[in-house]
Amino acid sequence: GKFGKRLAPALDIHVGKWFTPSIGARVGYTGLQAKGRTTAGTMYAKKQDGDWFEEKFGVSYLHADALWNFSNAVGGYKEERTWNFVPFAGVGWARSYGNDTHDNEIGFDVGLLNVVRLCKALDLTLEARCLLVNQRFDGVSGGRIGEGMLSVTAGLAYKFNRRGFTRASKPQAVDFTPYLDRIRRLEENNNDLASKNTALSDENEKLRNMPPKVVAEEKVAASPVALFFKIGKATLDSKELTNLEFYVRNAMKADKEKTFTLIGSADKATGSKELNQRLSEQRMEYVYDLLKNKYGIAPERLIKKAEGDTNNRFAEPELNRAVIVE
Repeated sequence: GKFGKRLAPALDIHVGKWFTPSIGARVGYTGLQAKGRTTAGTMYAKKQDGDWFEEKFGVSYLHADALWNFSNAVGGYKEERTWNFVPFAGVGWARSYGNDTHDNEIGFDVGLLNVVRLCKALDLTLEARCLLVNQRFDGVSGGRIGEGMLSVTAGLAYKFNRRGFTRASKPQAVDFTPYLDRIRRLEENNNDLASKNTALSDENEKLRNMPPKVVAEEKVAASPVALFFKIGKATLDSKELTNLEFYVRNAMKADKEKTFTLIGSADKATGSKELNQRLSEQRMEYVYDLLKNKYGIAPERLIKKAEGDTNNRFAEPELNRAVIVE
């Protein structure tokens, strides 16, 4: 028949989204009426015109398509570009129907979507699509695997908010200088504390190696001694225990009538007041038990006092983690 008589209306409805300026997806419904002529009668070709049978049936196609905006992919994203060239491909469920019968098939489609910008929210669309289905879809089987149905549609596309894409800003470089300066100052403080600790250890070692001086008929004036604890600890290490033993032997037992005060303390740079008070008491009780039980110092010669962090005598926090015997 004439080409004009083989044309039929078609309807396209789509809802989609662009994930990037060049990649998108949509789902849609395509409805159209197919017209044609065949040499044999089929379930859709009943009316005969000479040697030909006129074929007419409806087509419904539910499908999902992947979209590729060629214009944005090649030319870069431009929201106000007048024309965009968008190839697509998809898959869906196709149904032919008419004359009280129907057929369902898996369909594949490829096509080209032309998008012409009208305004910010509205585009004109011109789309050409080829639907590929099994050859039996129209009731005619000629030995081929499949056949195609071509449709051309024009329409309007409305763009919901948010519209367009915003180019991501270049991330700002992070300035680590303040942190590096802080680390450097902490390292310098650590080195300074290590030097002071070494000096104190050397001084204690010299005192430990000095022979006691005995002055006839003179009482030994016992100087205060500081016993240092590690942070958060209430026991002495071996070095400080040696200092305590030296002090007991050369001071406390040398003047057996003198009363000694044990002052426990904690540094206020770390911990809460309650924790520091408890820690100073534990340190003082620990030294008290050593003097009484290990070295045999009479309890009445010992006065116990715990100051917590209320009376730090030294600038360096580690020097205030101590029990002072005086």
